[in-house]
Amino acid sequence: MSLRFFIGSVVALALMSNAAWSQSKPASENAKGSSPKSDTQKKQNEARKDGSVKSGLALLNENKFNDAIKNFNDAFENGDADGAYYLGRMLELGVGIQRDAAKARPLYIAAADKGSAKAMNRVGLMYFRGEGVLQDDKAAFNSICKAADLGDLDAAFNCASLYSEGRGVAADVQKAMGYYEKAAVQGHIGALNALGFAYRDGIGVSEDLTKSQAAFEKAAGKGNPVALFELGSFYEAGKVVAKDLVKAHVYYNLAAARQHPNASEALQRVSSQLSPEEILKAQAEAKSWKADG
Repeated sequence: MSLRFFIGSVVALALMSNAAWSQSKPASENAKGSSPKSDTQKKQNEARKDGSVKSGLALLNENKFNDAIKNFNDAFENGDADGAYYLGRMLELGVGIQRDAAKARPLYIAAADKGSAKAMNRVGLMYFRGEGVLQDDKAAFNSICKAADLGDLDAAFNCASLYSEGRGVAADVQKAMGYYEKAAVQGHIGALNALGFAYRDGIGVSEDLTKSQAAFEKAAGKGNPVALFELGSFYEAGKVVAKDLVKAHVYYNLAAARQHPNASEALQRVSSQLSPEEILKAQAEAKSWKADG
């Protein structure tokens, strides 16, 4: 049995037919005596079952797992490779279905073969980590960086890491920075933090604390604990910005609440240098702080 045939067979088993899914619904969903819905509600529900990945994700967010699976299945059958990718994620993580990483892998491979950049990135990580396949850095690089060139932000971050570490390709810090920049421009938190550290420490670029702070500011605005902690250190040390221990307290407090491993110690250190009134002010600012979006 060829590998391609084997993948196809597993996909056929994993992606149950529409009829099978309708029969697997709880009795309450199929019962004739269920509460009547308005025409508007019916139209909205039908719109979410149009066989698209977008609708599948919306249903998944509502914990309507059977309907989500049906949409992902239909999407893949209609040519959207990401449908199989998301089915793979559900299987791998055990979301609404029994967890089975072994069955998820061929779904990722099938999706990647059909052009899913998300799946290419995941397949690349399989090769990088040796998950159900022989570890193969070159195969990981080829799959991940192809996905990056297709526009996947996670893949761009991963491709940058491969170039930075020289895994599967000759080390090239400039190319790594290029991929980090590509992902960071579109708001990828990992890439923003990578740029923040690179500009802070002068790795692959000239040291530029202003650019470092700007990158951490953007990531911190999304609630990332690493970036929040680094901003706290900027304010504590007076790097780029004027030294402000109240602001440092705010950011360390936010980072500690998000379980940054060093934030609690930093919070106590700064607290020892503030008056009770200043601590109350900082705590109030932290309580009122909201992440972007």
